[in-house]
Amino acid sequence: MHYQSITPQDATGLLSLIGLVALFVGLLVLVRRTQRRRNEESKKTPSPAAKPFPQAASYLQLLPSFRQAYPHERQVVLRQAHEEWQTNFLLRGLDGQTEFLRGETYKRGLRYQLTSTSLAQGLALFIRVQMAQDGDVSRGSFERLLAHLLGHPALDHPALSSWLSMPDLPTSPRLEPDLHAEAWILASLLAAKTQWGSLERFNLEDVFQERSQALLDALKSHSENQARVFSPFLLRMIAQQVPDPLWKTQTEADWQALKPLLREEEGLPGRQQALSLLQIGLEGLFFPDNGFAKRSSMAFSRLKRALASQEPLEGELEEGFSRLASLSCCVPLALLYKKEEVTAQLWSRLSQAQPAKQDALGASMRLLAMMSMTGTLWLEKNEAEPTPITSE
Repeated sequence: MHYQSITPQDATGLLSLIGLVALFVGLLVLVRRTQRRRNEESKKTPSPAAKPFPQAASYLQLLPSFRQAYPHERQVVLRQAHEEWQTNFLLRGLDGQTEFLRGETYKRGLRYQLTSTSLAQGLALFIRVQMAQDGDVSRGSFERLLAHLLGHPALDHPALSSWLSMPDLPTSPRLEPDLHAEAWILASLLAAKTQWGSLERFNLEDVFQERSQALLDALKSHSENQARVFSPFLLRMIAQQVPDPLWKTQTEADWQALKPLLREEEGLPGRQQALSLLQIGLEGLFFPDNGFAKRSSMAFSRLKRALASQEPLEGELEEGFSRLASLSCCVPLALLYKKEEVTAQLWSRLSQAQPAKQDALGASMRLLAMMSMTGTLWLEKNEAEPTPITSE
């Protein structure tokens, strides 16, 4: 009788398969545990919301096309997209007290590892505030999302968060912060203060002050060769609460670094350009009199080249950044372009898009874009009154 020996390659493959099965089982357990806890929490006393969804955005007067659209129908589609986002990407941590937006799965040796990024987490905070309704449990979810960020401090900047975390490990590596993500987190804290006034587990004011000062310190030590994202919209919101000349200096420096990139490329923009175009579009919607005009010509030119691409939204433009995320980032700027046929086509493409299973960032950007197109996107109470802008 002959026995076939197992080679080292066979053993490695077998262990890898076992690791994949273990990851699947663990993920299934997390999903079911999260769903069970959400059902239990829905029976608890909910929190009131000062600006329950849907809210009429202040920028609607800039957009004549909204008068001909069907806002209620779009809101129904947005609600469904939000439910799918919550079901497919939002998971409860092993401790039950944190929540995270699951991202890509990486193979580390023979083990498959769940990950989450601070940018996706920051957008999740913002989405939770925007979609909150009077009497729901959004505030509790917001606090768990924030607890995850606070529980994963960044290297050299403990008041900020590691750009990448591994939620299913007892201890996650401390990596450098994503400063653009930190700006989204601060904007979300400001919006939460408007929406709920306060949190139960954390002092909103203390967390905001500590993180905003840490972001200032990090920007002052920011290396020239580190990735930049032009963030006028976010930095302006933060500057209203924490005045400092650096916010304006940073905005101008990042704009000068972005200009050559906007002139060069065709098709959908990569991560840095796309996130920057999102900022320019949001600034134009909410703060049109504060620098948008001088940037609009170059931004609209890049937008035209981006929208000329009609390729399917499946797949990535670069590692960790999908075509869906890129197109979604273009939407607020496209609204200011005031071409009704363009915005109608964008809504059709986004509403029918199916985010990839590991594309939490793309799914979140899609929701943000759809909010802007339903006219329900709002800021904290210092929002400026807009004046008309043209795309010419």
